[in-house]
Amino acid sequence: METTNLAALPKNAALAARLSSALRAGWKAALPCMAALLMAASSSRAQENRQKEDIEVSDFRISDFPKDPAHLLANPQTVAAPMDIPLARSRTSTVFQGRENESQFNLHSYIAWHGGLFIAAWSSSKIHEEDPDQHILFATSEDGHAWSEPRILARDPDGPQGPKRWITRGLFADRGKLYALGALVSSADYGKRGKDVVWKDLALMRYQWSGKEWEPLGPYAENCMNNFPPERLGDRLFMACRDRNMDLFTATADPSAPTQWTYTRMTMPPPFDHLDEPSWFEGPDHVAHMIIRDNLRSHKLIHSYSRDAGQTWSLPVHTNYPDATSKNFTGRTSTGWFYLINNPNAERRDPLAISFSRDGWTFHRTVAVRKGAPQPRFGRNSRRESPVSTRHGTQWFAVGHLLHQQRRHSNHGNPPR
Repeated sequence: METTNLAALPKNAALAARLSSALRAGWKAALPCMAALLMAASSSRAQENRQKEDIEVSDFRISDFPKDPAHLLANPQTVAAPMDIPLARSRTSTVFQGRENESQFNLHSYIAWHGGLFIAAWSSSKIHEEDPDQHILFATSEDGHAWSEPRILARDPDGPQGPKRWITRGLFADRGKLYALGALVSSADYGKRGKDVVWKDLALMRYQWSGKEWEPLGPYAENCMNNFPPERLGDRLFMACRDRNMDLFTATADPSAPTQWTYTRMTMPPPFDHLDEPSWFEGPDHVAHMIIRDNLRSHKLIHSYSRDAGQTWSLPVHTNYPDATSKNFTGRTSTGWFYLINNPNAERRDPLAISFSRDGWTFHRTVAVRKGAPQPRFGRNSRRESPVSTRHGTQWFAVGHLLHQQRRHSNHGNPPR
């Protein structure tokens, strides 16, 4: 273990306290205090023979200092030519194939394993994204490759001429039960962001799986457009959401009262005023990480972290990890590796790639899950590769643009190959 000894004079106790406070704020804030303490240590050593009684020696492990949150990718050169990223062995199976002018738009896909079945859910509409007829479909599979015909999870509540429509928002298990989330809105006016309401009448609704059907449970969170379902951070449930104006906030709740959320806003000044679709995970050092899409199109992932189980978050930073300005997905394998799935291509959403990390701070070993995507079947109204994944046994399943893909796990503590 690498260490350095700092001889700290009593008169520098205030400086040491400042260092401690700065470390909690972030590594950049700590640098001036670290430099000052090192200078004090050097000066004290020069007086060592004269003032031994005034000197206290402390050991600081270099590994204890905060890591650079901007250094998310170990070697950016490995993805500098995105279409040359090696392709992982995989098998692709179709969950659902839309039909032109009938069900040609399908997006916002999620997948879960529960009760001996894979269950996939997604948003579907006749022609365009978030048209007033948009509803939620689901399908089931025993092996993840042969899928049932789709059925309706949440029906369009007021018909194709009415303003209300659904957006699928996740599948998750809690205390042995499986739930689905859907956002019910009366508009999707993205051009009004920063000027007016984007999602009118926004409400996040919850459904429970009975084993055969989805049963409505009513409102789950008001004014919340999440992108991933809640997970535990510390002893509380945690979600990242955007409100009706598309401003980001976090939501926490006691697991015993999962509909009583406490909201904390993450509104930031430029260039961090278009934070979208964050994913999150907790590292082995109990630091929570939020990986965020930058809708100002820096074509870089944004990183923020929390040392108090999501109660407060560091100032966001642009990272060295390229992104096509699309949704990302993070998680942890059964062997302890953290993974990050995104489109690491500034030009387009191709390839869909995955990287791995042991500490949750820096990712490497990037491979493509899918690349060379075919042309959209229905022109510009089709979207590509919005990743969500789940695991079952030794297989790893991911859905992106309603394509179901398989990855193998290693059983020896190495990332999947």
